[in-house]
Amino acid sequence: RLGAWSALLLAVLVCGRAEGAGIEATLIAVDQSGFMVNEDYPPSRLQCQYECVNLITTVKTQNPESTVGLMTMSCGDHDCPSVVVTPTMQNDQSEVLTRLHKLNQRPKHPVQFERAMEVGFMSLKNRPNKNQAPRIVAFVGSPLRIKSPDELVKFGRTLRKHNVAIDIVSFGESAPLNTPILQKFVDSVNKEGNSNLLSLPAETCPPGGLADALFFSPLLADFSQQFNQGASQADAPAEGAPAPAAP
Repeated sequence: RLGAWSALLLAVLVCGRAEGAGIEATLIAVDQSGFMVNEDYPPSRLQCQYECVNLITTVKTQNPESTVGLMTMSCGDHDCPSVVVTPTMQNDQSEVLTRLHKLNQRPKHPVQFERAMEVGFMSLKNRPNKNQAPRIVAFVGSPLRIKSPDELVKFGRTLRKHNVAIDIVSFGESAPLNTPILQKFVDSVNKEGNSNLLSLPAETCPPGGLADALFFSPLLADFSQQFNQGASQADAPAEGAPAPAAP
């Protein structure tokens, strides 16, 4: 479906890459639990998540030295969250979206958040290009079963020590239920404003969907600012152009 964010994204692509944006290795962690088939975020939580991943991969890969990977946080009790596209030297947005489309065909298991963060950390730690700033972007649309909040916060300090940033988009049941512990986790990781939590209940979601809210959130602040600057420049009269005639 075409949301308002599509026009914004097109404008960013036309304006070009954000000036001053550093290179990153971004690992996107998605929620594939049974809660994601709910339609309180039209047309469904899965589709909204897909649109957000599409937006993030497109924006992040505007810098050819940045890479994006994909992992699922959902798994059985005896399984482990898995990285399905590693954020390696390859910069392939289509691979991320193709694998996510396949994952969307079988949402089932709950999110194992703590284990997913550990797996994501190890994947980013092994990135080939150490000049890339490591970042995890996690989407949580279901209630979490955090076994030890204190251990999660402690692990957040480990991520901070290794300069790993974390962004979390919390929606669905996650927004009212998980926000306190997710905020503590993000705060423990945050270093000079590099980590953020976007909590968005269904009733506060803009008409354009989650991707619209994501675009104008601190998670993509550099690029939304670029869009605003590009729009202002487009509206400004060209130098030397005659002033519009008075009506």
